[in-house]
Amino acid sequence: MRAVIAAQSWPRPDAPDLLPAAVASAAAEAWGAAAPHVDVVAVPVADGGPRTADALDGEALTVGGATARRRGDALVLAPATGARWEPAALAAALLGLAAAGESGTVVVPVGDEPPAGDATDLWGGGLAAARAGLNGLTIMVLAGSDRPLLGFTGMSASVRDGREHDAALAFAAQAQEERWSAIAREADPVAARRTLLGPGRLSDQPGSGAAGGLAYALAALGARIVPAAPAVAELAGLDRAAADADVVACVTGRLDARGLDHGVAASAARVAGAAGVPAVAVTAHLAVGRRDLMAAGIAGAHEGLPGEAGLADQIRRVAQTWTPRR
Repeated sequence: MRAVIAAQSWPRPDAPDLLPAAVASAAAEAWGAAAPHVDVVAVPVADGGPRTADALDGEALTVGGATARRRGDALVLAPATGARWEPAALAAALLGLAAAGESGTVVVPVGDEPPAGDATDLWGGGLAAARAGLNGLTIMVLAGSDRPLLGFTGMSASVRDGREHDAALAFAAQAQEERWSAIAREADPVAARRTLLGPGRLSDQPGSGAAGGLAYALAALGARIVPAAPAVAELAGLDRAAADADVVACVTGRLDARGLDHGVAASAARVAGAAGVPAVAVTAHLAVGRRDLMAAGIAGAHEGLPGEAGLADQIRRVAQTWTPRR
C-alpha cells in the first residue's frame, strides 16, 4: 500500500506552529512506525500565502525586494523579510526580473494576507508606466479567496462578515468600497481584456479582492489570478506523488469552511479524487461538520492534540484505520 501525506502545519502549545517540512517528517515517521508495510510519502505543502516558497526545495535567490526559488520553469517569490508583501519591494523585484529578461512564469503567492502597505503602491508612478515596465513578464498570482474586488461579495463585504451590527465597521467598509471603486474606474479600462465568458471588468473577476486588493493590483499589471490551493499542490509535487496512492491524508492545524475551499484539504480531496482513492484530514481544530466534509470530498476527519506528541499519536491512529495490514 502507498499513503501520501500533504503536510501543512501543526500547532504547539507554547511555541510557534510546526512548519510544513517538520510536519511532513513527523507524520511520515509516525505513519511508518504504525504501518511498516505501507510506503509513506509526505509532501510539505504551503498555505498559498506570501511565504509559500519557504516550503519548496532549492536555494533561495535574492531578487530585488524579494527572494525566489525556482521550480521547473517557474520562479516562486517570497518577501525578503516578514510574512507580508510590501508592495514597493514587490514592484522592485518584478521590475528587476523584467529588466533581466526572465522567461519563466513568475509566481506571486498572496493567499488572502493583506499587504504591509497600500496595494496600489505596487504601481509606483502610475499604472500605465508600471505595465510598460513589466511588458513581457509572465506573472501568476496565487489567491486564497474567490471574492471579487467590489460588490456585495467583494473585499469590503468581508470586513463586515459576522459583524454586520458594528457601525464603525460599516462606515470603514463603505469608505473602502468607495475608494476601490474610484481606483477601479481608472484601472479597469487600462487593464481591460477581451473575454468570451466570465466577467468583463477586472474588478469583478473572482479572486481580485484577495489579500486586501493586492491580487487586483497585480492583475492590473497583467498578472493572471489563479486559485492558490491547486497551484501550490502542483508546485509541491503533490499531484505526482498521489498518482498511485491508496489513500491521501492532509495535515493542517485548523480545518474550517475556508480550508475546505482553499486550503490543503481542498488539494488533498482533488488529487485523491483524480486517483480514485479516499482523502482524509488530520487537524488540531475541526470546525466543520460531517456534511461539509463529504461535500468537499473528505472521507473522514480526525482531531488530535496540539504538539508533536499529539500529532504523532493521531497519525498512528489514522494509519491503523486507513492502512491496516490485510
